[in-house]
Amino acid sequence: MLLSIIGLLLVRRNVPTEWLRRHHELAGYYFQILGTIYAVLIAFAIYEVWVGFKDAGSSLEHEATEVADLSRLSTAMPTEIRRNITLALMEYLNAVVDDEFPAMAQGRNSERTWTAVTRLWNTYGSLPVNDLRLQSYFNESLMHLTRLSDLRRTRLFTSNGTTPWILWVLLTVSGVLLVVFSYFVGHESITTHAVMTACLAAVIAFCMFLILSLDRPYSGVVKVTPRCFRVELNHVASRMPK
Repeated sequence: MLLSIIGLLLVRRNVPTEWLRRHHELAGYYFQILGTIYAVLIAFAIYEVWVGFKDAGSSLEHEATEVADLSRLSTAMPTEIRRNITLALMEYLNAVVDDEFPAMAQGRNSERTWTAVTRLWNTYGSLPVNDLRLQSYFNESLMHLTRLSDLRRTRLFTSNGTTPWILWVLLTVSGVLLVVFSYFVGHESITTHAVMTACLAAVIAFCMFLILSLDRPYSGVVKVTPRCFRVELNHVASRMPK
């Protein structure tokens, strides 16, 4: 907003108002075309990142559900095996909440969570499958564990945003041009003109800030929180064998 006003003051200081009025109609025509194109671009970008943001929240809930399914399936296994699985699941949940989410917000990976995932696979890989009933639970658990690993990998891939850099360039350049075309209004009152220009710049800046916030679903002002993991942690802990 401040930069748009400074630019307006520089134009009004160096360009006569009469010259601006002569070009008002032509500038207004291009301003309308550019504004329409920019509105479509902004709407498309916001829709895409909003869908991605919703998918990130839904994917996280599915990931927590896979942990819940693994915990429930473990209740049919022998006590010692059930205890090992419960401890591994609790370590995974704690690692994601306490370490991986802060790491994703900083664009990093979590070594603790990688270790927790490896521990989960090792726990299931060392299970002694001695009867058909246990074999069926073991096979079902492996399917849920595979989906859990896939969902986590997807979460890591999308944590740094999916909007291509060229779209950011297009939105930025188009937004600047839109503000520049507003300088050709040639209004008598510089104050009124400055207020209108600042409002235009504010709307454009807020839209781009919204896109940036939604594009990184696990960091920023608007973000997906690990609340479902905290809830599931209590459920898994309650199934710990006595």
